[in-house]
Amino acid sequence: MALRNSIFADYFYRILERTLVPKLEHPFVRPNRFTVLGLLFALAVPFSFYVHPFWGLLFIGLSGSADAVDGFVAKNQRKHTVFGAFLDSSFDRISDCFYLMGFWILFWEDKRLILATSLIFLSLLFTFMISYSKAKSESLDSACEVGLMDRGVRVVYLIAWALILCIFHKYTFIILWSGLVSYCVLTFFTLIHRVQDIRARLNR
Repeated sequence: MALRNSIFADYFYRILERTLVPKLEHPFVRPNRFTVLGLLFALAVPFSFYVHPFWGLLFIGLSGSADAVDGFVAKNQRKHTVFGAFLDSSFDRISDCFYLMGFWILFWEDKRLILATSLIFLSLLFTFMISYSKAKSESLDSACEVGLMDRGVRVVYLIAWALILCIFHKYTFIILWSGLVSYCVLTFFTLIHRVQDIRARLNR
């Protein structure tokens, strides 16, 4: 399930075509600059959550949007490069780490911090392995696009999680735990799904 092929992504890119395409000749509008900008927003996520979940929500949204824009700009400027792809993928992994670190900060006042930390580490492990399994599969000439929690869906999930925290702040710890456990479970089953799919493809 690739979010970029969904109706929501189509609507998002239509907006970009109307607003960004006329400005593509501007010196600032370069794919790698949006990649770096997305990372900078991601680095601010933990501190933003420490201040208030709303700011964490805002910076995850800004980071995710910048990450989506870099590919759009590269496509329209016909500036796809190997280094650009490497930079984008590497920065995505760093951003994933800082997104989850932001939610981890919200668990500091919980008595079960050690358990929460363990689940955060597991979530990071599954997140990285989902991306690694796809990259390794492609290096073996076997594309892998299966699984629910691809990167686009994961970012949307985290945005929705932060948004619910902002709206229902009276139930902060219930939302935190249910969101973390669900994320951990969904990423685990996505990883298993990808491994099974890759095995089947390579066996054929």
